Amino acid sequence: MKVALIQCPVWWTMDPPLGLAQAAGCLSHHGHEVSVFDLNIELARSQPKGYESLWNWEQFQFWNQPDTVRAFFRDNSKPIESQLERVLRTDAGLIGFSVYSGSQLASLEFARLVKKADPSRKIVFGGQYLFIPKNADGIIRDPAVDGVLCGPAEETLPELAALLEATGGIPVLPGMKAKEGGRVVDGGPSQPLRDLDQVPFADFCGLPLELYDVQDRLPIQASRGCVWNCRFCSCPPFWKGYASMSGDRIWAEIEHQRKLFPGKKHFEFFDLTANGDVRALSRLADLAIEDLRVHGPQNYFGWKINAILRPEMTPDLLDRLMKAGCHDIIYGVESGSPRVRKLMNKPFTDEVADRVLADTQAAGILTVGNFMFGFPGETEADFQQTLEFLRRNQGSFDRVYGSATFTSLEEGSYLAAHRKEFGVREDGEVFHNLYWESVDGTNDYPVRLDRYQRFLKLAVELGLDPYKGIGGSLEGDRFANLAQFYRYQGDHVAAVRNLLEYLKLDPESRPMREELGRYASDIQRIAGAHQGGTNGPVDGLRDRATLRRTADGAFVKWDRSAELRVEEFLAMMRG
Repeated sequence: MKVALIQCPVWWTMDPPLGLAQAAGCLSHHGHEVSVFDLNIELARSQPKGYESLWNWEQFQFWNQPDTVRAFFRDNSKPIESQLERVLRTDAGLIGFSVYSGSQLASLEFARLVKKADPSRKIVFGGQYLFIPKNADGIIRDPAVDGVLCGPAEETLPELAALLEATGGIPVLPGMKAKEGGRVVDGGPSQPLRDLDQVPFADFCGLPLELYDVQDRLPIQASRGCVWNCRFCSCPPFWKGYASMSGDRIWAEIEHQRKLFPGKKHFEFFDLTANGDVRALSRLADLAIEDLRVHGPQNYFGWKINAILRPEMTPDLLDRLMKAGCHDIIYGVESGSPRVRKLMNKPFTDEVADRVLADTQAAGILTVGNFMFGFPGETEADFQQTLEFLRRNQGSFDRVYGSATFTSLEEGSYLAAHRKEFGVREDGEVFHNLYWESVDGTNDYPVRLDRYQRFLKLAVELGLDPYKGIGGSLEGDRFANLAQFYRYQGDHVAAVRNLLEYLKLDPESRPMREELGRYASDIQRIAGAHQGGTNGPVDGLRDRATLRRTADGAFVKWDRSAELRVEEFLAMMRG
């Protein structure tokens, strides 16, 4: 059957989307004709005026705002229509969308365009975002969507395509929801993937490889899940337990991709825990070393992994990893406080961490640490232990990455589901993953932001690379996120201040300008009400504001912002 696979914004631009390539490989392996469309990279490279910075980290949240996504589609209708025509020309009867948190709204917008152009096309959504039941339930209700894969697609998607071709209708299989006669039917739970050695190779052939930021590398994933169960991680609902390819199967995929793409000299492992199966990792290292011995340095390739701090990372293993081309290891440290790590359910000790980090550095491998800030229960004393951990291990680190979300209440994580247990203030069923606050008021977004900035400052002072991540600037990140935080808190005066500061750095940002524009109309109404002598609530605002007149002058209270004299307020709002 002819199948089209689509990646909508937003995803990063460094590498081709692995989820799309994996789905393409599975479909091709079962005899289906696959066309692949990475709309994310195509649209990012089209340099949409006023929206260029939407691919920067600090503006990621705008892709979760329906108004912004609709405006993006409206203002970029020509390149989007061009992509739509390309998809339709494939004559694909089945169109699949790979969906993550951040791409779900754009995927729905594009799916609606497909259905409007040709209602006969069958549309299915898949991806980890949909492993969470409420997300799947929300997506399947959209008239443009015929089916949703709620579990691994490696086996379900090829079977779905075969049955659709045979019957003309979307089947209801285990691990998916579909529509039958106007109602949604649940096929029940999917079966977990356990024998990853049987999964077909990822297929990157249909992707525009020349458009990605890093031209010499490809992504690869050799495992699912994690051997640990960290409280902040959203992985457990997606992948229960842990499964890994054997070292021989990993090597076979690397060999396959190297033959197809000889210019790719680096493999980026996307595994949460590449050393979850130490035997498989050790075997991979030995195979790569043997290949270099037989074929010489012309066969050299580099690779990078994410790893946990565990005793099995011995000097011998690390030495062999380096000789095999593993030149970067990113360790999930998260906190230097043993007490906080216990709250996180991260079981390593300081002694293991110090030894593994030092041995990794001694092996000649670039050593990176990931850190988080403000985990519920973390005190200033705990944070000082993190700074001390950094000082103590400065000779072992080459680079440190401070999470730009500090501590996010990730959807599906134990932490998000048990907020009361961790002392997080309850906001009902709907809560903000970034702007949460502790019950005692000692841990909120500005506190976490301050710790993040102090951590990065110390890293620079120690001569370490404080890796920022995806695009943008640290100052832009700070002002953009503070503007959103204060908007969420109802402190609109502070929100406007931060929007103005952000636009000094990025004056062409259309989403930020539109947000400021919405505030400007409210400010004009407040000013008009003041001139008209209003003494009480101001009508027609997004958020409540009250004018109060006394013998000492006129004052304005805008939602939860502090009360200000009207003259001071208007002068401040003029920037």
